[in-house]
Amino acid sequence: MNEPHAHPPALTTRETLTAATVLAVASGLPMGVLSEFLPVYLKANGASLALVGALGALWTPYTFKAAWSPVVERVGHARRWTAALSLGIGGVCAVGGGWGEWLFPAFFVVAVLSATQDVAIDGWVVSLVAPADHGRASGLRAAGYRVAMALTGGGAVWLAARTSWDLAWAAIGAFAVAVGLVSLRMPAAPLAVGLSVAEYARGLGRWLVERREGQLGALGALLFALSFKLGDAAMAPMVKPFWLDAGLSVEDVGLYSVLLGSGLTAVGALVGGEVVSRLGNRAGILWLGGAQALSNVVYAAVALAPTRGAVIGAGVVESITQGLGTAPLFAVLMAACGTSQPTVRYALLTAAAALSRTIASLISGVATESMGYPTWFFLTALLAVPALGMAPWVAGGRRA
Repeated sequence: MNEPHAHPPALTTRETLTAATVLAVASGLPMGVLSEFLPVYLKANGASLALVGALGALWTPYTFKAAWSPVVERVGHARRWTAALSLGIGGVCAVGGGWGEWLFPAFFVVAVLSATQDVAIDGWVVSLVAPADHGRASGLRAAGYRVAMALTGGGAVWLAARTSWDLAWAAIGAFAVAVGLVSLRMPAAPLAVGLSVAEYARGLGRWLVERREGQLGALGALLFALSFKLGDAAMAPMVKPFWLDAGLSVEDVGLYSVLLGSGLTAVGALVGGEVVSRLGNRAGILWLGGAQALSNVVYAAVALAPTRGAVIGAGVVESITQGLGTAPLFAVLMAACGTSQPTVRYALLTAAAALSRTIASLISGVATESMGYPTWFFLTALLAVPALGMAPWVAGGRRA
């Protein structure tokens, strides 16, 4: 992994960080629809918790996106992929509830487009952001991502509560088209050097088996990606239904849980990025990851006797700590990639994170119906413990 970093002198640090933030908005936009808006839309229209939990099937493309990542790396530029896919996402979302019984297939297509877009954007960031800026870039990316989620999640839910679901769907579609057009203004990532399938396989094989004394290798990074956000992923699908079952309104969910929550997560991500830049990845995992797990315990306690104020308060804590925990995850994965085949390598690592989210989401609804919100929320906190134990094997130097 000791490879020269491809950081073109024509692009300044400010330019790369700005572009990474803007592209993160494009990446977060469809995620706000899939993870925030759709669950509320379905629950408000009479869907069961099991059906809401079944939305976890939409994460499948994120799990398998590494399969087509070599194509993305070899064809075109990240900004062109981002623009074209944003237009497709906007078209599907504009129809929204009009898909009727085809709603799940339609948004599975959105998930495929979004996962492909993530591959292109992640490859751009890993290729062009200098190692010294990994922590700060992680925080800025997470912030931009959450701002987009706030608009297409909480903002759209709030708009639907004030007007109609159809208008909210149309607004999401228009936003996606606008982001696609703006992304064309970003600097172009260089085309990957053409590699044969055999060369791709050999390069990945060397990366996977390479050992680094005192640090996580590629396989360790894959395990870390699987486990670090597992607790969050297991609780997240049930948070919005919990708010509604606790007596809060759809407007409350949109305004406080999603819109305000996404803003607080963005702030947490910026703070987390600075912590990682100054203290290193190891301290970031322990302190920020620990805070991330503690927020699940807070939700479990509130679920025992929920009141409107307590639920909103738990949401504030969870939102901030979710942002704090994002920075060390991204920084560790970026450091593990090196610069050879960055698009494919990062796709593999983030696919591992998506796999844990898919599994956790699929079982969350059934588990909550079986054991109740308090027990399930507490158990999700325990899922975060293994990743914290991996901190000693993560590069701990400052600006890691």
